Amino acid sequence: MDDQTEPVVIEPPFASAAAMQPESAPIWKATEGQIVNARWIFLSLIGFWLLLPVLWTAWRMIRTACHTYSLTTQRIRERSGVLAVQVDELELYRVKDIAVLQPLVQRLLGRGQIVLLTSDRSTPRVVLNAIPAQAKVADLIRAHVEQCRVQKGVREID
Repeated sequence: MDDQTEPVVIEPPFASAAAMQPESAPIWKATEGQIVNARWIFLSLIGFWLLLPVLWTAWRMIRTACHTYSLTTQRIRERSGVLAVQVDELELYRVKDIAVLQPLVQRLLGRGQIVLLTSDRSTPRVVLNAIPAQAKVADLIRAHVEQCRVQKGVREID
């Protein structure tokens, strides 16, 4: 007779199939647009003969290129930093409101901002800056927020 038995897995009572769903690959991914560096690029062109403005502009452009946003079915990730990387995550079910802003310069270049008001204590306001096709991305986020709330059974009570 074999004394080996299969291990018993005990799930906590709050764990549901939706809550235990594995993270999916990014649905949408973008970097912060270089338009945020427009004034530094302009100053660098004026003072191109000075080394400091050119180096500062180059550093800001590298830093902006390393600032990425990604959306999965359950969260939004913001990754920033060149030498020391910081990753902030926001669970989609915490999003309360979505606003789309288009500052003049960004609007002229087809970019804009998406502002998320959340119930998260550490980041109550999340700004996705210089995003292409911001209205479509905001609609995509909104659809996944609703889907995530339904899956997790989350309701907002004010």
